[in-house]
Amino acid sequence: MDSQSYPFMTHLADLRKVIVRALLGIGVGLITCMVFADRLLEWLSEPIKGALGPDAKLVVLTPHEYFFTEMKAALIGGVLLASPWVFYQVWLFVAPGLYKNEKKLAFGFVFSTALFFVAGILFAQYFVFPSVFRFFIGTLPSYIQGQYSIGLLFAFSTNLLLAFGLVFETPVLVFLLIYLDLVELKTLQGYRRYVIVLAFVIAAVLTPTPDPLTQTLMACPIVILYELGLFLAKVAKFRFNQAADLG
Repeated sequence: MDSQSYPFMTHLADLRKVIVRALLGIGVGLITCMVFADRLLEWLSEPIKGALGPDAKLVVLTPHEYFFTEMKAALIGGVLLASPWVFYQVWLFVAPGLYKNEKKLAFGFVFSTALFFVAGILFAQYFVFPSVFRFFIGTLPSYIQGQYSIGLLFAFSTNLLLAFGLVFETPVLVFLLIYLDLVELKTLQGYRRYVIVLAFVIAAVLTPTPDPLTQTLMACPIVILYELGLFLAKVAKFRFNQAADLG
């Protein structure tokens, strides 16, 4: 075997360890959240129940629908619960290729990625979903009565929750690109007009519905979070340069 292939094989082994450890963390989160699966589904149902009224009830279309929806809810909850651990494993994988001062970002990276991911989910649950459900239900004519399946509602909600969780990682990505000198701050500042267009393209791809309301509610945070990432990177660069001058 060629000596140059050893680093590649080492990286593959490290990647395998990262994946296994991340999956073990998700597995522990899954088992934990199975106990609270009913509460998770009840929490996910709150926005549509609020739009339908206090007497609203969801339905199941098959005998096994609720059981498998519970399992899916436990899995999603397990992913959320294990997200700090998963992000930490990702950091361990990339950290060997970083400089000493860059490795100090470990805690901030793990904390901020988990924080923004959860923030995106909470933003979708408490701000986006109520508006979206009121919009869709308001489009129904008087001669049509909605019957909403818990399984279909869960699929719709989790797709949007995960999409918003990923979108809210924008400032972390922007910050790392600038702080690690992968992209210049001025370069990203000059891309603002393109970011606005790209934000709506990303929203159109990630949202499971074609309505402009949902896409706008996702695109606007992308632009705001992009600016937040630029601001945080600018502050961090300024402080780093100050420390370097004092040293």
